[in-house]
Amino acid sequence: KRAFYKYNSCLMEPWDGPALVAFTDGKQFGATLDRNGLRPGRFYITRDDHLILGSEVGVVDVPDELVSFKGRLRPGKMLLVDFEEGHLVEDAELKQRYATKKPYA
Repeated sequence: KRAFYKYNSCLMEPWDGPALVAFTDGKQFGATLDRNGLRPGRFYITRDDHLILGSEVGVVDVPDELVSFKGRLRPGKMLLVDFEEGHLVEDAELKQRYATKKPYA
């Protein structure tokens, strides 16, 4: 994993850009915070398979009985939901998946 980060550090400068960046390709949805994490990124996953992501809790009123998971993004961490597999991919699994995909060292 260290080689993956060393390789990619040559491609992009340290960046203090927007507090939250969200992205999708229609098959997956992801989000990450900048390295400082100055604004929070909080999310709910509901029992009827909705993901609600915002910089503050309470952006959308969701009854507690509908919430199956509450989480928050942390600096340097990523949130990824794979729609085809139907699950939330944990940060460690996601980074391991890409760090071992190619021989970076």
